[in-house]
Amino acid sequence: MKKTNTTILISLILAISLAMAGCSKKLTSTGSADRSLEYGFTGNESFSYMQSSKMIQSIVYMGQEVNTSVNSNMGFTARGKGIVNGDLILEITVDTLGMTLNSMGTNMKEDISSLKGKSFIMTMSTRGADKDLDEAESMTYSLAGLQTSNLKASFATIFPKLPKENVMIGYTWQDTDTVNINTETENAEMILITNSTVEAREEVKGYDCYRISYQVSGTRDGSSQTPQGLIVTNADVSGTGYYYFAVKEGIIVSDYSEVKTDGDLVIPTGESLPMYMTATMEFNLL
Repeated sequence: MKKTNTTILISLILAISLAMAGCSKKLTSTGSADRSLEYGFTGNESFSYMQSSKMIQSIVYMGQEVNTSVNSNMGFTARGKGIVNGDLILEITVDTLGMTLNSMGTNMKEDISSLKGKSFIMTMSTRGADKDLDEAESMTYSLAGLQTSNLKASFATIFPKLPKENVMIGYTWQDTDTVNINTETENAEMILITNSTVEAREEVKGYDCYRISYQVSGTRDGSSQTPQGLIVTNADVSGTGYYYFAVKEGIIVSDYSEVKTDGDLVIPTGESLPMYMTATMEFNLL
């Protein structure tokens, strides 16, 4: 029974870590100001990125707190392939994808080498909206033989949606967004309210950037299918962060966030367990 419950908890941890690693910011706005923000992946230049996350998850089981640490990383290169009908065409090539997990005496290291060097085409508007990730959805992989994911789950929110109107320093706006995550083993929905502020204009890595800070709150409800049965989760989500957007080049230079979840999960035995998680996530242009 102990081994079975351990497997159930690890399955849940993998499911949530995959979802949260892809949780990014969605931006819209109203009003007028002095500068328009648009993505500029339109030339022949390529841009390499690394996204990394560190998570600590706690589950109270049989009166004891079970702590798990999960570190993940994903590197990729984006190359613009032109604009068709107003939409950017991006070729995404996977450079690295891996995860390490430590929990209850179990250490796992996953190197998804089968996807290294693989490419897919994604499209989105110059504001980052209306993403088409059908090719990414077909690129699947498994983790520890327990969870299945695909690259659509990883890229659905990796480039923030930019404001429709112009911005200036001090400009603020609020957005409500829904993020759905669906794989062979997991279904989840996150409803997020984001309050954003253009804080400053700074030079970062040689780029002239706007620094945009944000506060996010919302909920995450989902279910995950494991070999032992269905796991159901409900949690409140809160977080803060900031990112740098290069004004001239139209690219994300870096993004940093800290996120917390506080909720509960129901395992296949019917038990409801308190669940807490803290995570830091970084996204950087290399």
